[in-house]
Amino acid sequence: MKGTFLSIVGYLENLAKQHKEINTCFRWNVNEITGAFRKGVELPVMLIDAVETQTQGDNTKTFHNHTTAFTILGKPNTRTGNLDDYEAQNEVLELCQSICFDMETRILSERFESGFLVDKNSFHFFKVGPVFVEGLYGYRCEFSVKNKACCGVNPLKWNDING
Repeated sequence: MKGTFLSIVGYLENLAKQHKEINTCFRWNVNEITGAFRKGVELPVMLIDAVETQTQGDNTKTFHNHTTAFTILGKPNTRTGNLDDYEAQNEVLELCQSICFDMETRILSERFESGFLVDKNSFHFFKVGPVFVEGLYGYRCEFSVKNKACCGVNPLKWNDING
C-alpha cells in the first residue's frame, strides 16, 4: 500500500467492512459534528478522519509520517441522548472502545503486509461524546504510520525541467 490519502482511507474503510460489529463507515468532515447525524446510518458507525502528513528524516532518508484517526460511535438500540443516562452511555463506550482495540490489533497484525511502518506507541484512545444533535457517544483512535518518501524530482511534472 502506498502512503497516500486514498490508500490509508481505503485501508481503514476495508477494515471496517470486515469487522462484524461495524455497520456503517465513511470519511467525514469535522464540521459535521455540530449538526444532525447523516440520515440512514446504522450504528455502530466508524468515522474516518482526513489524513495529516508531516515529512521527517535526514540527509540520507525521508519518510512521510501520517497521522490518522477514526471514531466509533453508537450501539444499536441504545439511546444516549439524555445527559444523565450514564448506564446507556457506559454500555456504548464499552462497545466502542472494544471495537477500537480490535482495529488496533488488526492494524498491528498487518503492519508488515500493509507497507507501512506502524508506530505501536502512537495509538491513543479517548472518549467522545455527546456529539451531534443525537447525543452520540463512542471512542476515538489516533495513530501514526510511516512510509518512505520519494526524494527525486519527477521532471515530467515540471515545465521548467527537461527530462
